[in-house]
Amino acid sequence: MARRVEEPELLTTEEAFNKLNLDHLKPLAALLIPKPTGRKGEIVSLLSNAMRRPEQVRALYGQLDPLAQKAVRHATHDPRGRLHADRFAAHYGQLPGFAEPATKTDPYSDYDQHRRPTKLALFFPNSYHRDDQLPTDLRLLLLDFVPAPDEFSVPTAAALPQAFPLEVNHWEKDRPVTVTEQVPLRVRQTVREAEHDVKAVLRLIEASRVRVTNKKRQPTAASVKAVVQVLDGGDFYTAEDEKEVEDWEVSDLTIKAFAWPMIVQAAGLAEKRGDRLDLTAAGRKALTQRSAEALRAAWKKWRTTTLLDEFSRVEAIKGQGKGRLSALPQRRQAVVDGLAHCPPGQWIAVDDFFRFLRATDRDFVLAHDPWGLYIAEHHYGNFGDEGGNIWELLQGRYILALLFEYVATLGLVDVAYVPPGGVRNDFGDRWGADDYSTLSRYDGLLYFRVNPLGVWCLDLAERYEPPVMEAAKVLRVLPNLDVVASQAPLPAADRLTLDRFAEPQSENVWRLTAAKLLPLLEEGATVDELAEFLKARSEEELPQTVQVFLDDLKQRAGQMRDLGPARLIECRDAAVARLLAADPQLRDNCRLADERWLVFRTADEAAVRRALRRLGYVLPPQRD
Repeated sequence: MARRVEEPELLTTEEAFNKLNLDHLKPLAALLIPKPTGRKGEIVSLLSNAMRRPEQVRALYGQLDPLAQKAVRHATHDPRGRLHADRFAAHYGQLPGFAEPATKTDPYSDYDQHRRPTKLALFFPNSYHRDDQLPTDLRLLLLDFVPAPDEFSVPTAAALPQAFPLEVNHWEKDRPVTVTEQVPLRVRQTVREAEHDVKAVLRLIEASRVRVTNKKRQPTAASVKAVVQVLDGGDFYTAEDEKEVEDWEVSDLTIKAFAWPMIVQAAGLAEKRGDRLDLTAAGRKALTQRSAEALRAAWKKWRTTTLLDEFSRVEAIKGQGKGRLSALPQRRQAVVDGLAHCPPGQWIAVDDFFRFLRATDRDFVLAHDPWGLYIAEHHYGNFGDEGGNIWELLQGRYILALLFEYVATLGLVDVAYVPPGGVRNDFGDRWGADDYSTLSRYDGLLYFRVNPLGVWCLDLAERYEPPVMEAAKVLRVLPNLDVVASQAPLPAADRLTLDRFAEPQSENVWRLTAAKLLPLLEEGATVDELAEFLKARSEEELPQTVQVFLDDLKQRAGQMRDLGPARLIECRDAAVARLLAADPQLRDNCRLADERWLVFRTADEAAVRRALRRLGYVLPPQRD
């Protein structure tokens, strides 16, 4: 998953020092002897001999500061002796010093040759050329005594702060003033929400209330509003939150309500027919199975889908078609692998997760041509430069979108967040972003933790026991088979379920009828599903008349069993039909129907055909 780079050539100590000029060699030699003199070859010999002597190398290593020693440890135990600057900086928060602070600067030089090297530069001779690699013979010597580097452990917390300190700029007496506001942290435990939402959205689709666009198959604005109404706890952000961002570049804070129609399509639970979504056979089955099973299957499908690139939802970054974005499965796998190595049940700051991915070589490329990406104007604001905080703007925003919009929506991680405005100030110096308050709707995500459902979906546990969900007692089931809503307004998901199973009588009254239920049972619904729904939400036990009605319906629905499609063959002679039906090799597969008809399952056709040939008969071709 790591960024592909051109590997520097492997050099011995002498070869590495030989690549330097005299202006670079003399300051290095001065670290070993005072006022070194001589030609280049003599100084190279002095330096290379010193760095080949075990006792002197040990002494020099001991004189390094702690951060420099860590750098040597990382490079020594790298197969090619490289010090990977990005990983090291992510691990320790800074790079080691190869030179003392400058006393004379040249703002136009790539590397300031006037700075005095530190003793760390003796271990990395070509650090002058940004080539932080140990010479091969020096690395072998260091392996004898330099310990392996400490593994990076992502910082965790058992509890969260109550608020997030948000710096807010405003004008006071014609002068800009910065004040810090404490914004309350919002925490969502997503497992129960997701287990409710997946079936609520499927029922909404069953009711033909979700429409999508033609090309991208994304939910329409009206459908997004319909989905929000059936979500347990609503979307992550409220309508009031959106009112606060009407003047922002990013004014749409929809997350879960957009994600669900995309997830069910990617999972094969729904498909586009015309301009709306319809349930597939898998979607109808998901309505009758444990929600956790449907969520796990949907997550597995999402990891490989190409239906949507999560980064496309970071609309403020434009030119994504020209940026040659990398393959989705590899990007997702890098993040998923990182999640699988996070301690479950512990809160993790998003920025620490960023560090963890980079420090443990789980980095990934987002755009093969970042010059094509920009914020406001391509020529001035593109992302072609490799410096600054490009990683946080590109890879970081992709990770935020994946975590917040899909991993959290599916219930794998709990999340703690605030409104996104002003939370991440890593884009303010980009051309054209001066007036932006946020770069994406996901910028407010601050912490997450892998919950029990996430542990199971990430294949870290063999089984998952869903939490017991206490449904609100919002219904009264009457002996005359009427179901009355005792709470107004009734939760949208409950109303959809009643509309599905019962005949509406008025705004808050439904009636259970066999005429309504029998077509549903033919489509795969079950009486148990209805009974469990009524029992969980009824204020009292179900009346006996209702229980008898459900038991009788269940018994009648179980009187027949589908054995699959069959073929009906007519014989010209009733005697031949009886002869064939009684044949020892045919009687287990064929049945006599009326006097001259034989019937057998399509699945048994090959065996029936072979037996008929043995008897000298031919099975006619199947009619269209």
